[in-house]
Amino acid sequence: MARKFWFLALCAVVALLVVATALLIGLRLFGGPSRLPERGAVIERLAACPGPAEILLDGRGVAHVRAEDEPTLWFALGYLHARDRFFQMDMARRTAAGRLSEVVGPRGLPVDRAMRTWRIAAAADAQASRLAVGELRALEAYADGVNAALARYGRWISPETWLTGLDPEPWAIEDSLCLGLLYHVAMSPAMGEELGRAVELARLGRDRAVDLWGWSPREADRWIPPAPAISTPRQPDEPIGPEWSVIGSNAWAVSPSRSATGRPLLANDPHLGVSLPGSFYAVHLTAPQLHCAGLTLTGAPGVVAGHNERVAWGVTNAQLDDQDLYVLTLDDARSAELIDGRLQDLRTVTERIAVRWREEPEVLKILLSERGPVIRDRGREVLALEWTGLHSPSSLEAVLQTNRARSVRDVAEAWRDTAGPYLQIVAADADGHILQCLSGLLPERQRGAGRLPGPGLDSRWAWGGMVAMPDALRRVDPEEGFVAAANHDPFAEGDYGAARPVPGEFAEPWRVRRIRSALASRSDWRVADFVTLQGDVKSGLAVALLQQLRPELEAHRGRTAAALAAWDGRMAADAVAPHLYSRLRLELAQAIGGDEAAQAGLPSSPLASSEVLRLLAGGMDPAWWDDNRTTIVEDRAAIIARVLDQLDRGGVNESWGAVHQVTFQHPLADVPVVGRWLGRAWSRGPYPIGGDGTTINASYWSPRRPFETLGVAAARFVVDVGSWDDSILVLPVGQSGRPWSAHYADQLGAWLHVEPLAFPFSREAVDAAAMARLTLLPARAGN
Repeated sequence: MARKFWFLALCAVVALLVVATALLIGLRLFGGPSRLPERGAVIERLAACPGPAEILLDGRGVAHVRAEDEPTLWFALGYLHARDRFFQMDMARRTAAGRLSEVVGPRGLPVDRAMRTWRIAAAADAQASRLAVGELRALEAYADGVNAALARYGRWISPETWLTGLDPEPWAIEDSLCLGLLYHVAMSPAMGEELGRAVELARLGRDRAVDLWGWSPREADRWIPPAPAISTPRQPDEPIGPEWSVIGSNAWAVSPSRSATGRPLLANDPHLGVSLPGSFYAVHLTAPQLHCAGLTLTGAPGVVAGHNERVAWGVTNAQLDDQDLYVLTLDDARSAELIDGRLQDLRTVTERIAVRWREEPEVLKILLSERGPVIRDRGREVLALEWTGLHSPSSLEAVLQTNRARSVRDVAEAWRDTAGPYLQIVAADADGHILQCLSGLLPERQRGAGRLPGPGLDSRWAWGGMVAMPDALRRVDPEEGFVAAANHDPFAEGDYGAARPVPGEFAEPWRVRRIRSALASRSDWRVADFVTLQGDVKSGLAVALLQQLRPELEAHRGRTAAALAAWDGRMAADAVAPHLYSRLRLELAQAIGGDEAAQAGLPSSPLASSEVLRLLAGGMDPAWWDDNRTTIVEDRAAIIARVLDQLDRGGVNESWGAVHQVTFQHPLADVPVVGRWLGRAWSRGPYPIGGDGTTINASYWSPRRPFETLGVAAARFVVDVGSWDDSILVLPVGQSGRPWSAHYADQLGAWLHVEPLAFPFSREAVDAAAMARLTLLPARAGN
């Protein structure tokens, strides 16, 4: 019996090795045909190619495309995106359209329900019907390029496509528009924040909630609407976004007066969720009427952040509030809503979601109200979502106009008529001008500020349409000689003087203050200095928090207190103090607000570090310090001493980088059996990193998942305006999404250590850097 068992086990192992070897050989063999050349010259003839295109590939696999017209340029970009990143593009379009379950099975249903409820595909169809001529031509040419790659390689377009058994579907212009809307909805945490505040208001009571939020009595009177209470926190199965986002960014520019070169300098590092491959694809595009280089999003034409021959531009998430919730009042049949004293019928849309490994589709019924789709229907708690994506045109026209801009004012004008996603844009031009501005049209809120769910039954609380962004929300050549944006509240920080504030879910100002302090400190900035600043890991929050805690730290005399008192606030990966500080942040918030959370039934402490700092500074009711779970009345000193004692007992000895790490996980890493094995082999990390969400070199983690890195700089870009060959551009992992490409992870070291990588622009510099050449030609007649 034992011999039989071992014989069968040996056969199983041999069979597994044979299958694995065959799989690896097959993947290696097909990994060649569709992979971009890394050496030498290749000519390809394609039936749909509008004209000849020459593509030079440098030592990092970055493509420098030269074409005789723009349709050929966009065709070539689509072809490149598909060759290097098709699986990423395909999964993104399926996610946006609510079709992820077709690939991953039932585990994709929560995402699919959310995307369909938010009406992303329907909004993309509406955008497609309103495209400007230039947008349409660019999208059509781009789609032709993607489809040319699919026609040439089929399932072999990527190893993941072959492994998952997918037959690639043709790319459509609506797919590109869906991806734009996916980024749009992901860039705003407003609906989650709004619901979170509503729950706090219902469970903590008005006085305690208003104190928590730091609102003045006048703000509370204006912003708290007469709507029914919402007391149920966000549920896992609900199509409601989270209360926070890892989509941020830094961007800044200095005028010639602060530059050692006598020209403006600009830096941009967009922050997005950790992904493999990364979110951006670098490219350099040249045609008779267009010459630009920078970051593209796979799945769409246009350079999102970069430069042309005259202007450089960077983008950050403005985090303006583009989503509002409304509490609906339904009739007993739940088929009509009450508005201004009259019942209006709800519309119902039935969606059928195909699910892999299931014979029958999932049926989803979506209620559409006057205010938007219903995202919660739980007894008396019925919530509808209004967001600008349901009304906005595509932002592609703004991207394309920016690519052709001749001045910073052209950049501002390009974004004037967009309606999301809201960006704070920084630009600099060859004439020495610098710009900071907010983009797009704003929802006209007749009442309130969108801070809490409004009453759906009163049309006076509804949006009155979209209005233009005031000209006051634009700065050109400020006296201080620099501009900076870091997802902060520009109105609280005085960026736009006395301009009327616009509501938003802004980041705390620690990054932008650190940037501004550095920029103001000198007048001899160079590209290398900007790169160094992008790597800065000093936390203004840490410095402010420890300054407020200094009396207690000096009085405590424990190991934790001594280490924190001597620390300079730098979140270095190899130091223990940042780890102690980060645990202090968590423990202090829980010690102060954990009792209120338990009493009110909240999922976690309602206090974050910003509220803890405000409480320490005397800006909140001292009653927060008391732990109502005990029989005594605790004060500030008692709670802080308790937390420091806990940290001393915990014996925190690991460095910050030992617990705060980044892993670039391949999308197949969680797929069972072969997919999981290969996915893990294709992942990269974990790697220790410094910083946190408050440092310029940002690495975001959530209190609910300490200290796992969820968001990072998705690119680092610096340019000396006019001296374009001195530009640098670094991606987190690499240019290619193909695991066997030499450019799959060849930028990882430079990204981890914040080192520059050249991004040539002139013909001479590009030719000198070229390692391979790909020529695309129209197919010969009869082929």
